[in-house]
Amino acid sequence: MKKYIITAFMALWFWTKNTNGQNAPVTDTLHYLQSLVNNKSDYIGRPFSKLLDSLQIQIKFFSPFASIPHDSFKETSTSFGFIFPQNADEIYLIYPCLEIKWQPYLNISQSLQFYSINDGGGWSQAVATFYSNTIIADIKVRE
Repeated sequence: MKKYIITAFMALWFWTKNTNGQNAPVTDTLHYLQSLVNNKSDYIGRPFSKLLDSLQIQIKFFSPFASIPHDSFKETSTSFGFIFPQNADEIYLIYPCLEIKWQPYLNISQSLQFYSINDGGGWSQAVATFYSNTIIADIKVRE
């Protein structure tokens, strides 16, 4: 009996040691993204790197937007997707995605250079570095 108790304690210790600090895999992307939006106060006014470091799923695609009609050089927001579409017919696969609004706005020319270099929006370490210090104004889910 003593052997079983010791074995059980060792198994429990080993299990907790291997799972501490690890997050469960994300099985429902939409639900996960909605939980980020529900806690967006943790990220608004802070650099994008804080959100990026906390993501449990990997960004695969980005798409910059300029939504000020009289100033098309200002990137007001960027969408971040978790699947990379292989062609134009697969663009719907990026949804659901996160839309991040920036404050201050970014220069969209720089973003578009990264967009074109990376196969039309592919995520890379250079893109992550580019966005890392930008300040988040708002976060929403695009479905």
